Amino acid sequence: MYVCGMTVYDYCHLGHARVMVVFDMVQRWLKASGYERDYVRNITTLTTRSSSARRKTRNPSCTDAALHRRDARRRRCAGVQRPDHEPRATQYVPQMLEMIAQLEKNGLAYQAADGDVNYAVRKFEGYGKLSGKSLEDLPRR
Repeated sequence: MYVCGMTVYDYCHLGHARVMVVFDMVQRWLKASGYERDYVRNITTLTTRSSSARRKTRNPSCTDAALHRRDARRRRCAGVQRPDHEPRATQYVPQMLEMIAQLEKNGLAYQAADGDVNYAVRKFEGYGKLSGKSLEDLPRR
């Protein structure tokens, strides 16, 4: 189970707790239901924002990630369990770019006018099965 985790640039806050609590409940339910699961929650370290006190460090996000973990332990963040793996997004940028290029090559992603690359949901046969949304609800591009 892969979860896009927190963007760490300062101390732990309520938004972080929401991600931790919700996905902790999901992973516990999967485990209790007999499913094998490997819980991965990344740490998004791709940010230009950092507290001024730590901005001078070589890699502010390393310090911020450490502070975040310390806060989570101290406050016990509603008793959530740590994920099995907690990779930093910055460690996988080349792989991300390769995956994006492959999706574009296969026609499953496209570059928008603003330069962002978007997933082509209209080409995903199962779109909406979980959310209940339909392709007709999407704006046309």
